[in-house]
Amino acid sequence: MTGRSWSALTLIWLIAGCTYYNAMWTAEHYASDARHLEERGQVSEARAQWALAASKAEAVVLRHPRSRWADDALVLQVEGMARSGACQDATEPIARADSSVKEPALRERVALATAECAVATGHPRQAGAVLALPLVSKDGGRCSRAEYLAGEAALQQLDYEAAVKHFERSREPAALPALVRAQLLAGRTTEATAAIDAIDNGARFESDRADLLAQLAATAGPEAASAALDHMLRRARLPLTEQAKLLLADADRRLARGDYDSAAARYRRAADIAPADAAEAGIARVGQQRVLIGRSTGRRELTPIAAELTRILRTEAGGTAAKHWLDLVNAVIPVPETPGMRFRMAEVARDSLGAAGLAGQLFLDVAAGDTGSLYAPKALVAALVLLPERRDSIAQVLDTRYAASPYTRVFHGEPSVAYAAAEDSLARELGVQLARSTTASPGARFDAPIPGPRGPWLDEPENAPGVRETRAAGAQPRPPNGARPVPDRDRPKQPERP
Repeated sequence: MTGRSWSALTLIWLIAGCTYYNAMWTAEHYASDARHLEERGQVSEARAQWALAASKAEAVVLRHPRSRWADDALVLQVEGMARSGACQDATEPIARADSSVKEPALRERVALATAECAVATGHPRQAGAVLALPLVSKDGGRCSRAEYLAGEAALQQLDYEAAVKHFERSREPAALPALVRAQLLAGRTTEATAAIDAIDNGARFESDRADLLAQLAATAGPEAASAALDHMLRRARLPLTEQAKLLLADADRRLARGDYDSAAARYRRAADIAPADAAEAGIARVGQQRVLIGRSTGRRELTPIAAELTRILRTEAGGTAAKHWLDLVNAVIPVPETPGMRFRMAEVARDSLGAAGLAGQLFLDVAAGDTGSLYAPKALVAALVLLPERRDSIAQVLDTRYAASPYTRVFHGEPSVAYAAAEDSLARELGVQLARSTTASPGARFDAPIPGPRGPWLDEPENAPGVRETRAAGAQPRPPNGARPVPDRDRPKQPERP
């Protein structure tokens, strides 16, 4: 072979080597970027970089299958596929790597990728089996990742105590919020509260902080979440917008529990903290009006609330929230003409506005406005639930004036074959489309959808807890076929037929 031929072969070899090196360097560069993004909590961006790393590494595997770094490229490919969420396509590359890769460090990385996909696809036992090797790795990073994945696998198997131990041994950024979740599931609320407080004020934990406080509230109560939030705000220098968001979520939880004073204080503090041009400021002021709505007991109290919501809608950010509540308030302020629509507005006050006192009074107004209507006894039952301080007087009217009503009978836990027909009648009155799944006999209708909670069916335990107060509270029908209601004094005392 001539010198010129040797030179040409050398040049070709050098070009191929440079191409291979550049491709591997690019793949490793994408993987490095992905790891840095994960550390900053930018999970979506990290997945995109892992996908690019997998693609570049796959190209190296295909073009240079016998190179000295072919195993490295194959392992990086399966890592990138697992970390990018492409586990549905990773089965064959993982199996190939598992059978061909021999170097211990590379095998640990393959095991981690396999466990990652096993956890992602809901196979925790498989994850636990393949993590034995990396869990005892001398490499701190791989061992830490293995502990995190082992904790996730334990969570999927409902072994919360084991999950806590694994997360405690992991240094992965995601391990700390995962530890708090495991502690809450294990009932270790005191430790979970301390762990929440240990989370730093970095931007990567912004969504975790909000989620963990919500989980703490669900586990230990809103008061515990409020206390943890107060301590967090005193300790950490969080951005003002995030502080406002956390206070708004806390206020919403307190308002849902009917703790109006605490909710009002939280909304007020959020409004003071949030930047003036931020949506959170407007949402906080809407929240203050929601507290007033919840405390209202009559339509007149809604007029100034509507005026303030209109002002917020026109002048401040967060207008979407203002419009939503303004539309609901404006729907309830006018007195509807028909008993059916008056009943419907009482339901809106109860179910959409969350104004128990106002809804209770509106239900009483329905009953008082047409004492002979089939709406009246159901309205009284609904009011009785919402106005517990007036329970005895409302129950007395119900038992004295409407003893034969199917709603009174259901309220007392007695069966009534007329109940379903009455509900059908109400559904037609309010314009709700009837959708029946069964028909007991010609002319008897069941399963009619209606606004508000339904009463118990004939095959349910009539005396189950809460049946009388909640199942019988809802909307009240009128007789079918447009017939006028029959006054109670003229009704037969035997059970009514549908």
